[in-house]
Amino acid sequence: MSENIEKRNQQDEIDIFEFCNRMWHAFTRFLVSIKDFIVSVIIFLIRKSLWIIGFAIVGIIIGYSFYAKTDRYYSSLLEANSGDVSNVVVINHINKLNNLTSASKGKLLANYLGLKEDEVKKIVSIKAYYGVDVNKDKLTDFVDFNETFNPKDTLNQARVPSYIYIKASVYDENIFPALRRGILQYIESNIYIQELYKISRTQKQQYVIDLEKEIVKIDSLQRSLYQKGTKMDNTQMVVMESGSAKDKDPFYSNLRFDLYNKKQKYEKELNLSDEIVTIIQDFTSLAQEENPLSRYVLIYGSIMAVLGLFCALLWQYRKTIWKLIVTKN
Repeated sequence: MSENIEKRNQQDEIDIFEFCNRMWHAFTRFLVSIKDFIVSVIIFLIRKSLWIIGFAIVGIIIGYSFYAKTDRYYSSLLEANSGDVSNVVVINHINKLNNLTSASKGKLLANYLGLKEDEVKKIVSIKAYYGVDVNKDKLTDFVDFNETFNPKDTLNQARVPSYIYIKASVYDENIFPALRRGILQYIESNIYIQELYKISRTQKQQYVIDLEKEIVKIDSLQRSLYQKGTKMDNTQMVVMESGSAKDKDPFYSNLRFDLYNKKQKYEKELNLSDEIVTIIQDFTSLAQEENPLSRYVLIYGSIMAVLGLFCALLWQYRKTIWKLIVTKN
């Protein structure tokens, strides 16, 4: 009985070893086939390199000609803070301008921005974006230019409140100062945004007044308690001076400190700017060229290179293709 068990174990070990050996050989054959395929593709491209390079050169020439005939346009980014107004409202309001950048609606855009029609013709696009925080430090880690943010994904990322990023593309960089003034005027002229701003400012001013009253109450309470005296261990009476009360009682000291910090926070927000939108970083003249020569050369050169490869295949198998066409007819 034991001999049969040993034979079965040996047979199982042989079967496992053979299975692993076959798997390894199959894997090596797969790698060799991939290598042979890559080598064959490289050899094929080398053989057709004259077609590919020739057509690519033609594409580069075409790309340069298109580049020379088109006007250059540049983009720059403005960073702002909407503070007392939700940046959702402001961004949605700004993005309505982008629908008016077409030539047919130039007059309407000029009226909204307070610009001349000749100045509006220099504007390519105006778009506002959110900043996205991915590590929950309430700072912008990247600007959502591609609009990939998922509002439902609150665990991994979140929109940074108040901050606004406006990307403008123009044909003339000298238009940026006038465009900034026009955008601010457009935002501040919105009645709904004005009301939100006024309400928020009024609430913060009232918060400051209320906090000041609470701080005074805490100071008065401390003075009255320590002037009357506080029993310690049910036997001793300790009388403290009113001026040292805040330093001797951690409960009142911490409470007063928290209220004072909140008061400073609101005062800072109120005094930082009296405008609806505060500019943090303005449009810069060191803008990025959006349609550089490299883009035209790369696009048209790549298209023509692929077309050259296709034409090389047609030329190589022209007789076969013609035979198939004639036979089918």
